[in-house]
Amino acid sequence: MKKMSLKDQLIIPVYLNEKTVLDMLAIIEDGFSMVSEVSSSNQNSSTTDLKLGGGLSTKAILDKLLKIQIDTNFEKEKSNNTTAETKSEKVHTNVSLLSKFRSELINNQLLSCTAESDLDISKIKTGDFIELEGELQKNPMIDLMEKFIDVFRMSDIFAEKPTLGNKKATSNQKSSDNAVVKQMKSFLDELTHSGTVDFILENPKGTLVLSTQEQYLANDNISEIIGGRFKILGKVIKICKTSEESINLLRKTSLYLLDKKSLDEFLQLFNADELKQFNLPNIKFEISGPSAIVIPVAIYA
Repeated sequence: MKKMSLKDQLIIPVYLNEKTVLDMLAIIEDGFSMVSEVSSSNQNSSTTDLKLGGGLSTKAILDKLLKIQIDTNFEKEKSNNTTAETKSEKVHTNVSLLSKFRSELINNQLLSCTAESDLDISKIKTGDFIELEGELQKNPMIDLMEKFIDVFRMSDIFAEKPTLGNKKATSNQKSSDNAVVKQMKSFLDELTHSGTVDFILENPKGTLVLSTQEQYLANDNISEIIGGRFKILGKVIKICKTSEESINLLRKTSLYLLDKKSLDEFLQLFNADELKQFNLPNIKFEISGPSAIVIPVAIYA
């Protein structure tokens, strides 16, 4: 397989699980040697090359600067009456390590699907690393709840001031609306309390559900992912190959315990005629097969 171009290696992640990247590279390299410096000195036209293993600094990891050397050259030369010695330290960032990890997967043909090829869920297996490109959508249940709450908030802002005789009725209606919003916020909190958020990537040959952790989002900001086109590198943990199988979008919450009838009754609220003008997203509890759940290592442009 041809070597990756520099352009392909220069990536900007909006989501990066640094721990997984470091763990995978440690496995590939059979661990990191505790060496942090590379020294070279020159004396008289004899040259010695020596390969050094890398070094690792725990504190540097916390600072987003990783002191890891892999395949570093040590050179020593001699020259008459003059000795010059230079010490240098090679430093990796979390993004450069991601680029190296991705290169290892590509060069060793460990990707079952690449961004340049079409997704075929029938040809991937649980445990495979895959890379795909597409536009990510938020979990439709979270998207629905957030927009529903926004509708009530905006209607309150633009509501006309009640006349004197209608103040009591208006107050009662507002109290009722506030109770509904409170219920929706509780529902939304239940969907997000685990610290994980599902993103959906739709493809003509299948749908991926990306189970992301909010702590690995750049700037802790979900909005940076929505609307853009990104590549996703991740590991498959579940596959639904037929339409008879499905992925439940409520699987991480206690709402998973509710039967379909109870959920359908609850969601009838969103089908009210007065809400149709707001173009709320379609309601989905499940993603039917062919589909797969992927734990993303990184999402990047």
